[in-house]
Amino acid sequence: MTEYKIKLMTYNIGGGRKNLGSKFDAVLEIIKNESPDILAVQEAAIWKTLDGEQIDQPKMIYEAISPINHYFFGQTLEMREDFNIGKELFVHGIFNSWENWQQGNALFSRWPFIRLDASDKLALPQNIPLYKVLYTGNRETDPRYIILSKVNMGFIKAYVLITHLTTLYGERGTKEIPKKREEAQVIRWKQCERIYELTREYILEKNELCFLMGDFNAIDNEPAISTTLEKKAGFTRLLPKNKIGTHLKLDSPVDHIFIFPGNHHIKYNCKILDDEFSASDHNPVIANINIFDSDSEVFKNKGKGVFREDKE
Repeated sequence: MTEYKIKLMTYNIGGGRKNLGSKFDAVLEIIKNESPDILAVQEAAIWKTLDGEQIDQPKMIYEAISPINHYFFGQTLEMREDFNIGKELFVHGIFNSWENWQQGNALFSRWPFIRLDASDKLALPQNIPLYKVLYTGNRETDPRYIILSKVNMGFIKAYVLITHLTTLYGERGTKEIPKKREEAQVIRWKQCERIYELTREYILEKNELCFLMGDFNAIDNEPAISTTLEKKAGFTRLLPKNKIGTHLKLDSPVDHIFIFPGNHHIKYNCKILDDEFSASDHNPVIANINIFDSDSEVFKNKGKGVFREDKE
């Protein structure tokens, strides 16, 4: 067999919201209904009280979704380690007997994670910092990380990267502050340049299949996306068939799925699930992809690349 089908999904679930993820049941229902093979989640949260009670969103997602057999949580922020009075949620936690609170990205997979240098050996993904400055309790200084993993799907092996890039207060919306948008775009461009440097030698130059997913806080014409990831690195951004935003303050998507095809021909259809932001302040992005290897007739006729089904 030379054609393989995979379902990808990326979703910022808003686990760090002031309501402490009170719509998490709705988030779970959306993910369960889509039932992806590989899922990228941003703003997943874990918190524990001094009485021993614990809410672990990544674990709850893992236990709720039948195709998912493996998961990894990559912490980006922790109450005890990063405490700052400027973050209202941390002050709330101290006065409500929280032992700790963590937030981060999470990767879920139907297939096992393997070592980057040895496909026959299991290993956990790596949680790699992209951006770390002195934390002052606000979004400007939130640490930003990328999860780097390799997945053994049996029929094929692929790198999977999950990230959540910086956004600045005042760069968008009704309270937009002059110059903030440009400042934020420069920060995101630098973060994507680091993604390029991370992947260049061992993934891109070796022509390896790679999925890059997450909340980039950037629309498609930003230099971080159009110049660095697409032109310089050679990733293809999957184009959703419906032209709506993934964040409630924007009409264009800031959550994206990218594919570097390696030596494969890939067909896809992609959509933004419009639930009117009922569960999170983001809409998820979902893609069904068909992977054809070099032995397939499609590859022999059309070559390698990433193509939307209705555009090929």
